[in-house]
Amino acid sequence: MRKRQKRGFLVALLIGFDEKKIHTWKVYSHSLKEHKILKLPRKWKYFDDKQIYNLLEVLVNLIRPVVKEGLKSILLACEEKKDYASDFLEHIDKHHRWLIKGYNQVSFGKIIGLANSLESAQYLISQEDIIEIVEDTINEELNQFIAKLEKLIGVGDPNELLIYNLEEIEKLIYKGGKKDKSVADEIDIIIITENFLKNYKNKNRVSRLIQIANNKGIKTKIISTESSAVTRFDQFGGIIVFKKSTS
Repeated sequence: MRKRQKRGFLVALLIGFDEKKIHTWKVYSHSLKEHKILKLPRKWKYFDDKQIYNLLEVLVNLIRPVVKEGLKSILLACEEKKDYASDFLEHIDKHHRWLIKGYNQVSFGKIIGLANSLESAQYLISQEDIIEIVEDTINEELNQFIAKLEKLIGVGDPNELLIYNLEEIEKLIYKGGKKDKSVADEIDIIIITENFLKNYKNKNRVSRLIQIANNKGIKTKIISTESSAVTRFDQFGGIIVFKKSTS
């Protein structure tokens, strides 16, 4: 019986620009999975300004739910001397600054190459120089959480916006039972380190917590042991909940 490939945890979204298609891929720590494809009615170079605007709006709407779920590392891939990725970033800067400013800020990384098939996308993100760009993009996102963590610590967490005790986290997430999703309105995100997942003895307990959190619509982010940000979160036990401010 063939052993099933380990998927791992979600780390980024890869957008591969081509002349007649835009491929999007969910990048996991151990695998890659096709997300959605946008098919263009003609080659990009034959689009007028209005058509390009409409196309990029469709792409923004495609990534909007992914960002809402908590994934904020996005990689933009296109061939050398093509401006598709730059056009998209300029569009965001002009029309969707919520993606690059404030709490919803997304970290974008530009890479050169094609990601128009599973094979080409896998090959692209396996290259040493590309791996470095991927890591830098993800770390940029995580540094935003670290800055938020340090800010809460600095003010003494007066509104109890930070929880890093597993029992207290379970008490909050399980509140109201499995079907009560109202607790999602109280939580910004759960940060869990890979070290915590590996070393905690009762793995079923943690798996249940993550599953119920996902079912309730609570954003969860797993931090790889290879990330430079992992140490700071491990200092807090490896699991942290950022609560939403009521002020």
